[in-house]
Amino acid sequence: MKKLIITMLAVTACFALPTLSATADSATNEGLHISDAYIRTMPPGRSTTAAFLSIANHTGQSCRITEADSELSDRLEFHQHLHADGIMRMRKVTGGINLAAGETVVFKPGGLHIMLFNIDQPLIAGESTQLKLNTDQCGSVSFNVQIRSLVPAPMKEMHH
Repeated sequence: MKKLIITMLAVTACFALPTLSATADSATNEGLHISDAYIRTMPPGRSTTAAFLSIANHTGQSCRITEADSELSDRLEFHQHLHADGIMRMRKVTGGINLAAGETVVFKPGGLHIMLFNIDQPLIAGESTQLKLNTDQCGSVSFNVQIRSLVPAPMKEMHH
């Protein structure tokens, strides 16, 4: 009887493992590739910062990035810097971010970026955290984001 139960459990596991593997593959979303992801530290007294990254769509279908999630913040928004009449203004992007099949969207300083509001803990350069992007048709993707100093590193002395 023991051998029969062990055999049945082994057969059940063989059928269950491919299902678990397929679920894990779809959760990691191989079709969306994130690179150069980082969050800036905040100036003293501030509770808002920005995240930057590149996201490439290798899914074969266009989709829209609908939201971002982070354990650091209860409110994340997509923002865009716009230049008008010699003035740079930051505006919230409503309706999500288009991500065409085969294309890459770059979130960068002075352009498209993700704003994180209401951060109640210090961000330490060199540490990392998780971000998650959700889309309407291409699934979701979670990834590590490096925390980088807002203050640029000083230039080393140059000798002539």
